[in-house]
Amino acid sequence: MRWKKRVIIPIIGFLLIAIIGIWYVNDYYHTDENVQEYLQKKDSVLVTEISDGLYLDGSGNDTALIFYPGAKVEYTAYLPLLNDLAERGIDCFLIKMPCNLAFFGQNKAEKIMDSYGYDHWYLSGHSLGGAMAASYASGHLESLNGLVLLAAYPTKSLKSDSFSVLSLYGSEDGVLNMEKVEEGNSYMPADYTEICIEGGNHAQFGNYGKQKGDHTAKISREKQQAQTVEAILDMMEAHKDQKQEEAMKTYEQISPQEAKKRMYNEEDVIILDVRTQEEYDSGHIKNAVCLPNEDILSEPDILPDKGQHILVYCRSGNRSKQAAQKLADMGYENVLEFGGILDWPYPELVE
Repeated sequence: MRWKKRVIIPIIGFLLIAIIGIWYVNDYYHTDENVQEYLQKKDSVLVTEISDGLYLDGSGNDTALIFYPGAKVEYTAYLPLLNDLAERGIDCFLIKMPCNLAFFGQNKAEKIMDSYGYDHWYLSGHSLGGAMAASYASGHLESLNGLVLLAAYPTKSLKSDSFSVLSLYGSEDGVLNMEKVEEGNSYMPADYTEICIEGGNHAQFGNYGKQKGDHTAKISREKQQAQTVEAILDMMEAHKDQKQEEAMKTYEQISPQEAKKRMYNEEDVIILDVRTQEEYDSGHIKNAVCLPNEDILSEPDILPDKGQHILVYCRSGNRSKQAAQKLADMGYENVLEFGGILDWPYPELVE
């Protein structure tokens, strides 16, 4: 008899756990019925079913956002929000999570990024989906341009000079733990923006009705999602502008007098004469190296280390400006242009 109890009790326990598990994963928030129209729309956004969810192909071609749904929320509930983004030029991938829990699909972004050739990738998620998106992003900062958290917070570092984070939540959110949000701020990069949507709540980032524990919103679902879309677009545009500014590295223009001081007061200075060899031979500033403007891109071995100070001059100042910009574009950090030898007031330093 005892052996029967030893066999039956574990079986009963297993069955109970299985029943509870099945009930749990099937007890989820369903998408509002009117969202189905987005699956049939053939206007500016083409919605295609892929192995990991839905692909919203809009008017854009260089930037995409991968979205992780909230816990126990049917993934299609976020179609209206992402459709609006796709219409504005940000193609979107809406991920279908196992058992409607992003915990089981944290790495799904990797397959998407490996399969599509966008130049700029952003990851986003709502609630638990946002937390899992943040966890994935923390280990792949070099592959992503940024992260958008909707009523979510990170638990790992997102610090990187080239990474942006936007955090959005509603003032009437009754689900989000604001203490955890504050704690999560310590993991944020320098390029971090936090926005509280006045009147918004937890559930209205998606279209799945009311959520247990949430507070009543004071604005419409459409208004909350419209503000969300605008904030995301602003964040992406600001990040793009920042990258363009960084890419357009420039040079500093200084006077001949300042150039003379630097020539003799700094050890890591190279003087670059960007005239032709014939012009250089006819007379040049002492210790200057000849590298014609037209040869700068083709003869990088002649150039110094990128951290070294480079003083650039030519005959009248035109070619030296062109050369200085080329050097800056190549990544040289300390390029100083001081005009032409015609304006050089120190004949004793010419040979």
